Amino acid sequence: MGTGFSETPLAVFTTLAPMGAGAFLVLACLIAAAKLDDEALARLDRLSIVPFAVSAVGFIGAFFHLANPLHAFGVFAGIGTSPLSNEVAVGVVFMAAALVYVVLAFTAKLTASSRKAFSLVVGVLALVFMVFCGLAYMMDTIPTWNTPASIVQMLGYGLLGGSAFAALTCGLARIEVSQKASVAVIAFVAVGLVLSLVGFGIQITAAASIANIWGAAIDLVPAIWGMFAVLAVCGIVALALIVAGGKKNFPLAFSAAACALVVVGVFLARIGFYGLYMSVAL
Repeated sequence: MGTGFSETPLAVFTTLAPMGAGAFLVLACLIAAAKLDDEALARLDRLSIVPFAVSAVGFIGAFFHLANPLHAFGVFAGIGTSPLSNEVAVGVVFMAAALVYVVLAFTAKLTASSRKAFSLVVGVLALVFMVFCGLAYMMDTIPTWNTPASIVQMLGYGLLGGSAFAALTCGLARIEVSQKASVAVIAFVAVGLVLSLVGFGIQITAAASIANIWGAAIDLVPAIWGMFAVLAVCGIVALALIVAGGKKNFPLAFSAAACALVVVGVFLARIGFYGLYMSVAL
């Protein structure tokens, strides 16, 4: 039991890693649908390092959760039986594919057809990774986490933050974003926000009916609805910034502010999520 801040490394991981993955997914959709010239694609290729770096920082954060980082490889022993091992395995596959893509993109080795195909592969792996980030917490022994809302949240956070970072990447690459592409990014942000709030809200509501000898799970984090409110406000303001920025090719000030707001809101939501930990053994 606790406030959730004891799990800060995991909160960093589940905040940033899915966001970087979501950015790859959104960028893959833009590359597949948008008609960009070769120079624009070359600039976008070089900036693919941005979403990779976001996910990488998240994975680095996860290492600080381990008592001994040298034991990290032991997690693979539970592949197929451990939700956590499955999450890490899928994450490693996604990051490996993303790294290969970034290297090829940065060194201008991608053709038009290979870029579209490879980016879609990475995008699909990103989506699978986001799902497994939620599945990792569906354990019978922790009823407060064992809910499909855990998956819904991770998909929401990945799309919400990923879309913001995709917009930032386009802004850094000075991409002329069409109205259709802007609407698509805005739609991803909106869907991500709805999924985030619905998933987190359902979990909080369900926690009120889960209790042990110490009390109700929701009482573990007295400020949990405040955290929900922060997520909602940050997400709504970020959406407004993306909508406004979409009319001007996602200027850096708008997209960077949206990224910062989403990271803050989602991070606090993840702290609240971990604070709701309640085992059936207690």
